[in-house]
Amino acid sequence: MRTAELLGVSAAIALADTIIKASIKEPLITKNRGFAHNRLDDHQHVVAAVSALLTAVVAKDILSGKKRSLWLALILGGALSNTYERVFKGYVTDYIKIGNTVYNISDFAIFAGALMHTIQSLTSEKEELKWEK
Repeated sequence: MRTAELLGVSAAIALADTIIKASIKEPLITKNRGFAHNRLDDHQHVVAAVSALLTAVVAKDILSGKKRSLWLALILGGALSNTYERVFKGYVTDYIKIGNTVYNISDFAIFAGALMHTIQSLTSEKEELKWEK
């Protein structure tokens, strides 16, 4: 995929999640002030700074053209939305409850990207996956 296409995927994920978060009514959401499962929720500024740094690293990889893959675009899209909220609101809005945990679309995009990367890493170069082209 071309860089512009990857950035489009990232933007679509971030925009979709942002729109959903804006339309959800207060009783249906959870405000996660830390990392996953509210880890480090007493250190919101540290969490926001780490999130912003990691998002910048992923964005740099895509923009430089050195790493062009769908898995990276999925991770960036999820990271953009969650990082924006961490920096400007102090928390990430989660709204999809599965069991005892609440997630958002960005979380699923990050998970899907990480899973794709793991599968790619476990396959040989001869069996290159289609999403890496």
